[in-house]
Amino acid sequence: MERFAAAHDNSDGKPLLSVVLIDDGAMPGASAALAGLPFPVTIALDPGAPDAAAKMAAYRAAGVEVAALISLPRGAAPSDVEVAFAAYFAALPEAVLVLDSGEVGLQSDIEVTRQAMEILAADGRALVSVSQGLNQAMREAERAQVPAAVVYRDLDSEGQDARVIRRFLDQAAFRARQQSGVVLLGRVRPDTISALILWGTANRAGQVSVAPVSAVLLAQ
Repeated sequence: MERFAAAHDNSDGKPLLSVVLIDDGAMPGASAALAGLPFPVTIALDPGAPDAAAKMAAYRAAGVEVAALISLPRGAAPSDVEVAFAAYFAALPEAVLVLDSGEVGLQSDIEVTRQAMEILAADGRALVSVSQGLNQAMREAERAQVPAAVVYRDLDSEGQDARVIRRFLDQAAFRARQQSGVVLLGRVRPDTISALILWGTANRAGQVSVAPVSAVLLAQ
């Protein structure tokens, strides 16, 4: 994670807030649109996509850090995790972390979760996960000394418009001022990008340091 993390300066010591955006290829010209953001984000890519390596290279060349969006089959065994993670990081070798969006089997079995954490610990990568039940992955990450964070809010999973997303961002900034290290999840889509740009130029955004998620994890 330290090797491939995007640089971030928080010399003012402001509370940290991070946005992870999933780029699923649905929005044409995504990289150009993201270049208009007034703050850094972390981009999550599907390592199984045919253009995953090319996308990673383009984002990394632009100084953007990358996460691997994991997708384990239901009923996966620990041996399946080893094979899957090897494939993820072969496709996205500069991924600083894995993103468990809550739609995969990472937390369905304790042995699967432990195997995943052991691999991440050995590789020096981190975990960001959507809250699920007892948050088994977070407990196992702590045991394995894997930097990890739970997503505070999903900004746009139900197709929220830019106005609603900006309200979510305001709430997250307020939360970050109480507890630094808030992580948000979104998708590369026009309303989300518009909301981030508008919010980033507002006064409220200046009350926190919007950082790549690696900065949040390394500050733990």
